[in-house]
Parts: sequence; C-alpha cells; structure tokens
Amino acid sequence: MRAVASVLTVLLVLSAGCGGGSGSGGGSAAASCASFTGAQPPAAGRVVARQGAGGSCGARAVEIVVTSVSDLFGAQFTFTFDATKLSYAGASSQGSVLASGGAQVSVQEGSAGSGTVTVGISRIGAGSGVNVSGSQVLVRLVFSPLAAGTSTLAVSNAQLFGSETPPQTKPGLTWSGGTFVIQ
Repeated sequence: MRAVASVLTVLLVLSAGCGGGSGSGGGSAAASCASFTGAQPPAAGRVVARQGAGGSCGARAVEIVVTSVSDLFGAQFTFTFDATKLSYAGASSQGSVLASGGAQVSVQEGSAGSGTVTVGISRIGAGSGVNVSGSQVLVRLVFSPLAAGTSTLAVSNAQLFGSETPPQTKPGLTWSGGTFVIQ
C-alpha cells in the first residue's frame, strides 16, 4: 500500500503546476464571515463540495463528499479560489471515510501559487479500500475570509483511486465545487 501513497505523492507534485484562480466581485473592507454553497448536492457518481458542519463563519470548513463508491483507497485533486477574498488554512482527514476500521490516513498538500492547491489523501497501512454507502466525507478544507465579495471554488485534475496495485482510478465520476460569499 506504500505504492498508493507514493503514487498520490507523485500525482500531487506533478499536478501542482496546474490550475488558475477564479472569483468575482467584492470590496476591500475586512470580512468576518464566509458561507459556502456547493454547486451540486451529493449523489451517486458525484464527488461534491459542501459547507462543513460545525466550525464558524470566520474559519469555514468545506467538506469534499463521496457517494456510493466501492473500494475507495485515496484521492487527488486541485482546487482554485480567489486568494484576495479567502485564505486557505489546510486540509484535514478529520471525519474522513478513509479512516474507517481504524486505518491511518495521510493528507498531502502543495500550493502552486496564490489560490491554487493540490491535495492528495490516502489510507496507509490498510490492505483494502472502503466501501462507501450513502454520502461520506473524504477530506475537509478550511478557509478564512479576507475581503467581502464572492469566490468560486473550482475543482480540477480530480481522481479517486481503488486499492489495486498499481492504483487504478475510479471511472465515471463527476467532481464539483461551489461558491463562497464573504461578508
């Protein structure tokens, strides 16, 4: 299973140069609250972003959620946002479905510049993947507001991986981000 972690790390490094920022609107007043709305609701065949439970509007968690996937072992994706509106505070495996059965989870992240981040997450020390029934959290991303306005959270270069050696991508999935409103 080290091969999977190694592949995810390589993918993380290789994809760090991809992407670009997006966003619109906004003033220059200091912002104190961010809210997030996902572009699509969770459903089979989708990997979506949604506002995380708990936290505060000053440190907004966004959960990347998977629905009805078999043998899930890891994922890799790049996301972009408007870095003049939000600051990115990091990724967490807290509550991740990948930790099922007591498995350890590795989260790797790399920034390709302002507003572009690549995240890789995988199980480590586990011989098999997780069968996801219903909608479950894959990884949590945390953002803090900087300036009033809106920012799109766009997801690209996204893949889910099974536990095969070498790792195989899960075909036929669509990924979607959403929109922040910062006040």
